Amino acid sequence: MYKPVLSLDVSKGSIYAATYLSMHEPFKKPVSVPHTPQGISVLIDRLRNMEYLTGERPQVILESTGNYSKPISCIFQEAGYPVIVLNPIQTHQQKRRSIRKVKTDPVDAKRIAELFYMQNFKAQKPISPAIADLRVSCRHYDGINSLYVESQLRFQSVLDLLFPRYPDVFSKLCGDSSLCLLAAFPTPEYVLAATKEDILALLKSEYQRKGWAENIYVKLLAAARASLPCKISQQSNIRVLREYIGILMTHKAQLADIRAQIVAAAKEIPAYSLLKTIPGVGKITAAAILAEIEDAGRFCSDHQLTAYAGLDASVFESGKFRASKNKISKCGSTYLRKALFQAAKAGIRSTKKGPVNPILHSYYSRKVADGKPKMVALVATSNKLLRIIYGMWRKNEPFKLS
Repeated sequence: MYKPVLSLDVSKGSIYAATYLSMHEPFKKPVSVPHTPQGISVLIDRLRNMEYLTGERPQVILESTGNYSKPISCIFQEAGYPVIVLNPIQTHQQKRRSIRKVKTDPVDAKRIAELFYMQNFKAQKPISPAIADLRVSCRHYDGINSLYVESQLRFQSVLDLLFPRYPDVFSKLCGDSSLCLLAAFPTPEYVLAATKEDILALLKSEYQRKGWAENIYVKLLAAARASLPCKISQQSNIRVLREYIGILMTHKAQLADIRAQIVAAAKEIPAYSLLKTIPGVGKITAAAILAEIEDAGRFCSDHQLTAYAGLDASVFESGKFRASKNKISKCGSTYLRKALFQAAKAGIRSTKKGPVNPILHSYYSRKVADGKPKMVALVATSNKLLRIIYGMWRKNEPFKLS
């Protein structure tokens, strides 16, 4: 019985392709083609020839190689061929079964084909355009936010040299009012030489309570008098500080713009409103979870979804030995795992009215009471949250405290 497949080993600029009609029956000689429309057309022709010969629709199988493999898989899906994308861990395990340590494009293509015939893989479903756009925006937001956090750390490092006690003045050091004031008065000397009117003019805000600006002015003077700045390379440090302030303001504007785009796009997807009913899951976190999971229905069980998030426990057993302390696999979506972790952390937080999410808080508290380290308990709570999300999504029901 024929089971045709096109096995691809994808690299940066080329594709090594091997075709098989069945497990031990190659179809034509393997070929290396460039990442061009002409190269893809050669492979499409081979697929059509195999389909004509066997009467079976060939499948395409390849290893995920990030941005190199994504356009390739999309092209074959658009051409109507089922595409299977393997996790590199799967191909690495197949490689370790070989006694000889050989790694070449022909060998890799053959190993990928062997995996296809030995295991029952499901073809990857094309991602919906709405989810694809949302995923790009959420991941872009995560990247810009990481740059923003790094810039904050560098900014604070320079500030420690110029104005050590300035962080005592504002509750939000990188708030707009704080950054504008610091750009104008970057050292204690600048503050002490300025008039009260000049400083208060920069602190005017319709969103602050009455007397806020006066209170900040008093704190600013106290911080200026108590600071012991570094005088070496002061002018250079002032220039660097102002540049970082500009970078931070730019990042903040970018993040605000991307947030608006994400929320607007996510609102068009029904599951988004379900996710927002979970206490601790904010607008951006809900969008990130939605973008990474796409559809809970594509997972057969919550265990499969847990593995996709990389929150499943690794297993180490040998003979009678069974490890009792196993770390999570971290083999799945980093972005999903990060969003779940942030939501779990927000959910277990206590407020004056009580825990943000009583179910998650109770679960986390039990784990800590059982002697689990706080980080381990938080990871377990993230796992718990994911199982809750899976149940809600499959049943199309909002979050319930009972």
